[in-house]
Amino acid sequence: MPDNTINAHNSAQQLLGLTQRTTGQWLTQIGLEPTRPSATKERTGKNMTPEVVHERFAQYLKDQDLDGLGSLFDEDAMFVPGPGQKPVYGREGIKEALKVYLDSPSTIEVGATSVHQNGDLAMVQASWRITSESGTVEGKALEVMRRTSEGDWGYIIDNPYGV
Repeated sequence: MPDNTINAHNSAQQLLGLTQRTTGQWLTQIGLEPTRPSATKERTGKNMTPEVVHERFAQYLKDQDLDGLGSLFDEDAMFVPGPGQKPVYGREGIKEALKVYLDSPSTIEVGATSVHQNGDLAMVQASWRITSESGTVEGKALEVMRRTSEGDWGYIIDNPYGV
């Protein structure tokens, strides 16, 4: 028998016309194709794609793994923390700037809207949404990635708010 209990949460959702959506539904709604692991997309090595960095970022954020997040950035990378804020340089400085995202458990939904690859460099535009206990933040990122000698991709420039 279905649970028809009315509570403050589902009552507010009904009142506001909100429905629960999966990540895939949200990405589709904003015009993106959900990224799903598949046998055709390489996760490591020479055939890995830049989009895999987003998958790893999401997993490391969910796991609250600061070292994992830091591993996605080149040693001399640049990170733009937000509008009006000065860029942060270097992996260790970026890890320090990312600590704020680990203050409470959160998840990220992210999808590349465009990827332009030229050899070992890629310019990526992505839409993202972070949901945590304190609320939801979303944005459109501009990123530059470089392929390493091992074939993995990492951020050279990460500008999550596109400013």
